[in-house]
Amino acid sequence: MKIDLKNKLHIFIILTVSVVCFMSVMIVLSPYMRVPLGDDADKDGIKNETDNCRNVSNTDQSDVDRDGIGDACDSCTDTDGDGYGNPGFQANTCPDDNCPTTPNTNQTDTDQDNIGDVCDQCPTDPQNDADTDGICGGVDNCPAVSNPEQRDSDADGIGDACEEPPIVMFTYNPLDPIHGEIIQFWDNTTLGGGVLQQSRWTFGDNTSSIEQHPKHSYINIGSYTVQLNVTDINGKTSTITKNITVIDNDPPEKPLITGSSIGMTEIEYSFNFSATDPDGNQIYYSIDWGDNTSQLSLGPSPSGDDVNAKHSWRNAGNYIITVTSRDTHNAESNSTSFTIRILFNIYILNPSFLQIFEQYYQIFFFKILYT
Repeated sequence: MKIDLKNKLHIFIILTVSVVCFMSVMIVLSPYMRVPLGDDADKDGIKNETDNCRNVSNTDQSDVDRDGIGDACDSCTDTDGDGYGNPGFQANTCPDDNCPTTPNTNQTDTDQDNIGDVCDQCPTDPQNDADTDGICGGVDNCPAVSNPEQRDSDADGIGDACEEPPIVMFTYNPLDPIHGEIIQFWDNTTLGGGVLQQSRWTFGDNTSSIEQHPKHSYINIGSYTVQLNVTDINGKTSTITKNITVIDNDPPEKPLITGSSIGMTEIEYSFNFSATDPDGNQIYYSIDWGDNTSQLSLGPSPSGDDVNAKHSWRNAGNYIITVTSRDTHNAESNSTSFTIRILFNIYILNPSFLQIFEQYYQIFFFKILYT
């Protein structure tokens, strides 16, 4: 094809304009293009010749272990150079290092807390001084409670700071005391981590005691707050309070006695006793049978109820039965007396004779012989 001079000129002009346009575009884009595309395989803006990860984009060029291989493509980022990689790097194919900044090729971890012994502040304490008192759990006498002084008053190997406190409790009797009545208190505390050193009582009436099991009485009726505070050898304390109501109380009335007023020896006779307590308390009865025998505590029975007792006398004569009643607060009534005449039982001489007279003539025969 033959090209004339005029066509050559046109072609030259076109090529010149094209080159100028291309150069202009490159000048405009040059701030945004660090290197030619052919020199940046991973397209991270870093030339291949200086890129520490040529095939993996890593614009920050991070290289923690400074081995010239970027972390993004380093198969073992290993700061201390012991062959175990720093944990947390995704590109690592080597085992994780339990001491990333301290060489330890044997990776010994005695307490199995994933921290190597060479960099573990407490190599035998898996909790690594959980209470942050500066003392490792292996020797800390209170691993879960901060106690840098390690005080152990009772020398039991457990620090005072984590000793169990005593569980304080007390009981008393009577449960419904009356004014002037002696109340017995008992300290029933359960020991914690050490033996008790002190018991201190306050009785709510401006009096106190340091006895372990004190006695106390109240002059006036009313409600009183009793407090017991105990302290053990480790300095642990516990406190408990209870309210005690002190009441007024009147004794029962004189008891009534019902039963036979005449009888015979060696025969058991039945008697009923009853009394009323103005406060509704239950009642005990004390009986003196008049023959040097007695029944000291019959009951308790409800106020006003009859109580039965039986007795026989060996010898003939007149006997005075004496009865007193007392309530559950030991308030005692005046006594009541009852006389019974005991006659000699002649029927014991002949059983057949006894049988006949019991059926027909017993009362009449008594009148003839003993009146």
